[in-house]
Amino acid sequence: MDFPTLSAFAVFVCIMTGTPGPGNLTFLAIGSSRGFKAAFPIIIAAQIGNVPVNVLIALGLGAIMSAGGPLQTVFTYASLAYMIYLAWRIVLMTIKENGDVRPPSFWEGLWIHPLSPKTWAMGVSAYGLFLTDTNMDISQKLLFLVVGFMLGGLVFHSLWAFVGESMLRVLGNGRTMRIVTIVMAVLMVAVSVWSLMS
Repeated sequence: MDFPTLSAFAVFVCIMTGTPGPGNLTFLAIGSSRGFKAAFPIIIAAQIGNVPVNVLIALGLGAIMSAGGPLQTVFTYASLAYMIYLAWRIVLMTIKENGDVRPPSFWEGLWIHPLSPKTWAMGVSAYGLFLTDTNMDISQKLLFLVVGFMLGGLVFHSLWAFVGESMLRVLGNGRTMRIVTIVMAVLMVAVSVWSLMS
């Protein structure tokens, strides 16, 4: 991969992993209700969960899913169900007293990217735009895709969680913060619905 293509790929990854989506809104909400320390294990889990997504995209599943059909329909319903479940967990974590409801677990975090429509869309786009027409073999393409999105995810998911924690410090743990976190949970579902239907 030449330097201009690598630079464009890096910019693409930064934009895609840094903009709002189900994952970033989840980490923002966890950071705002429990702080960065509670969000970090889930961020790590999300990066681990993203590896098989990128492997499957490089092996051709992304193109199959993009073509529609029963596999995409199953994914759509599974994704929507999981995002609603995650939003409900965040709302419960927000409206109950600290300690009554735990934040999403490491195991729940593993499913954030595999069931996020944004993750699949950005992986398929990155592969098609930057890796398809290169002279790299499949293992090199996989390495670029996996490492690129893992680094971008670690940095930007962490930043979103830090922003959430900063909001918690500024707004406190009162009614305003609860409303903001609930709005973020609703936005997470709305972004997922928009991604799945567009």
